[in-house]
Amino acid sequence: MKHIYIYLAALLAVCGCSLEEDRESFADREHSYQNMSQAESVVKSVYGPAKLLFNSSSAMMMESATDLWTQNTSIVDATCNISPARSGQASNIWKRCYNGVMRCNECIECINASEHLDKSDALVLQAEARVMRAFFYYYLTNVFDGVPFYTCMVKDMETLEMIRQLPRTDASIIRQTLYEDLKENAIPYFTEENGQKRRTSEVKGNRAGYALGLMLMAKFAMWNQDWSLALEPLTELETLYGTLTESAYPLEETVWWKKNTNESIFEIQHEWQADGIQFTSTVCTNYYPTIEADGTLDGVYMPEWGTELSSHTNVRASYRFGCFRPASGPVMEETTSSAYTSGIFRPLPLTYDTSAEPYNNRYRVKLDMNAIRKGEIKGQKLDRRILYVLGLGNLETGETFDEVQRLGRPFAGRKFWIPNRTANYDSNNYKIFRYADAVQMMAECYCMKGDLQKALEYLNYPRIRAGVEPYKLSEYSDNKSIMQLVRDERARELAGELHRKFDLVRWGIWYDEVVRWTPNETLKSNIRPYHEYYPIPDSECAITGYILNNPAYEGIQDDDTVTETPEE
Repeated sequence: MKHIYIYLAALLAVCGCSLEEDRESFADREHSYQNMSQAESVVKSVYGPAKLLFNSSSAMMMESATDLWTQNTSIVDATCNISPARSGQASNIWKRCYNGVMRCNECIECINASEHLDKSDALVLQAEARVMRAFFYYYLTNVFDGVPFYTCMVKDMETLEMIRQLPRTDASIIRQTLYEDLKENAIPYFTEENGQKRRTSEVKGNRAGYALGLMLMAKFAMWNQDWSLALEPLTELETLYGTLTESAYPLEETVWWKKNTNESIFEIQHEWQADGIQFTSTVCTNYYPTIEADGTLDGVYMPEWGTELSSHTNVRASYRFGCFRPASGPVMEETTSSAYTSGIFRPLPLTYDTSAEPYNNRYRVKLDMNAIRKGEIKGQKLDRRILYVLGLGNLETGETFDEVQRLGRPFAGRKFWIPNRTANYDSNNYKIFRYADAVQMMAECYCMKGDLQKALEYLNYPRIRAGVEPYKLSEYSDNKSIMQLVRDERARELAGELHRKFDLVRWGIWYDEVVRWTPNETLKSNIRPYHEYYPIPDSECAITGYILNNPAYEGIQDDDTVTETPEE
């Protein structure tokens, strides 16, 4: 490892801010760090680029081209029709993240150099900026793999020119370096004495700090497959958050419109003001059912979720979610095709509607309200997460969406919808990290370390909260079977929460799982194994004189497009 750190030392000696930023400060360095109010204001500015990371296209990037969801659209992020010149959302991720890195680097250096700030308060502020810098690099490495890595402020044109000559740094090196930076230079300064060693919901302004720093450390270590190293910060999170139970962390509070709940580790803040919301985005447009001209949501009248909305491209569940489709003919039997019967939500709370005319010679389905009320179906406890993750219909009347009636394919569910929504943007906070994620990460780490009993213990906490039976070691007694449970449980718990592609890539199964489960023929035609990472946009490579390049995409022609074909 010695050569790695020599290489990094050389990089850090010359590095500064974003590849495309000029050397002018985003703040007045001379007058922005004279007191704590000024310094806090500058640190708050690093959250701006984080908000701009998340929109409908980034949601497509992280969720739609996966084993769980699909969208009938020609947008490259949902169809993998990607090349260096047609990089889709990658350009936004690159620019926003490096703008965030630039701001964080400057905050850290200027705060540490200021002679006007109380030293203990200054150390907390610079620690917050280090956490946010790690957040931006988390997304850069997840999306692009290796990227240029630097942690110093741009002070002059010479430094800027040196930055533009930086090649990619291996993602594993970046993650290990940032893990150590957080451990040594950030986490120790969030203490009980200064009131910063708290759950995020208890921190003023719900700002990044101790909890997010620990979460990112664990994420970095797991990407590097260092399970013991990941468990160190996860154990500290467990000490802070305790046991994941319904009483402490109600499942109802996982809905996105309930902001900054106790379970929160990091949320993108969307705040209301008298003249509207402070920041608008469009992730919610992916997760709504089809909007009809009569104001219904795919044929179902639910005015509490909005009645005057524009049409949009929405996600539908893939076969992985256990779609419900009866066999050919007007009979009350499900198909035996494994594409429908191997889903992770089985059984679904649906039954047949024999009072309706068959569609394509198949009975339509409706919500099984008795099962929902009883919390049990077909002799099994009903997983309560179904009713949040999947949009099946009106949970008060039992009426199902047209898409569910005809094809048995749900939309995304009410976890992501907005009460009384009236516009094509949302006021939801985006729950980027929450405690259930960390609990399931602990399960995975113990599984990979061979402690299968401990793995099931942590895997069962979200299951028990969801009202389903816990797993038993006697039924799953080997690493491979329990690891499959981990993958399925992360889908049930975190579906739609902008994680799925990253999980699949980290596990090395993204390409195979998407091809296996997606019903989207356009995506199947376009997708290639190298699409697991996005190419650095050609425009960014040109800035460096093509020192940055995309070997995996070499020879890809931009006219190799596939004409979109509608889904069934």
